[in-house]
Amino acid sequence: MALAIAVTPRNEVAGHFGKAAGFHIYDEQGQLLAELNNSGSREIGCKHKKVIQRQLAEHGVTRLVLGNIGQRSLARLLNAGFEVFKAPSRIAASQVVAGGTQLEPLLSAEQGRPCKREKGGCGCGCGSKKKAAVPKVGTMLKATAPLSGLTKIGGLKL
Repeated sequence: MALAIAVTPRNEVAGHFGKAAGFHIYDEQGQLLAELNNSGSREIGCKHKKVIQRQLAEHGVTRLVLGNIGQRSLARLLNAGFEVFKAPSRIAASQVVAGGTQLEPLLSAEQGRPCKREKGGCGCGCGSKKKAAVPKVGTMLKATAPLSGLTKIGGLKL
């Protein structure tokens, strides 16, 4: 039963789960077991949150302390059996390990931050369905391909 704390580069509780610089993993006695870096978030988009969850599970983490988390990520962690707690952001991780701060248990996804964008609106393509490509003039089309979206040919409106 290990504890993970989402941290900033200054070893303070990170303000957001997905944007944390890393995660420090502690045993029940408060001994640091491992440090995970949260790298690659820009390269793989929102999937990095699933990678973090898998890495935490591989290290035997059952409790997670963070500053804030989105509703979807919180739901995923709770469904996977993690106990998630909210701590004041920018508080020293060592103070959390020592028990010197009040932790708020997050028991349902509604306690997370609501998504500011519609699903897939973050720009990484998560959850969004790809739109059919608009056919361009001069390209070969399949006989069954619709011509919706074609509005001009050589400057002439159709």
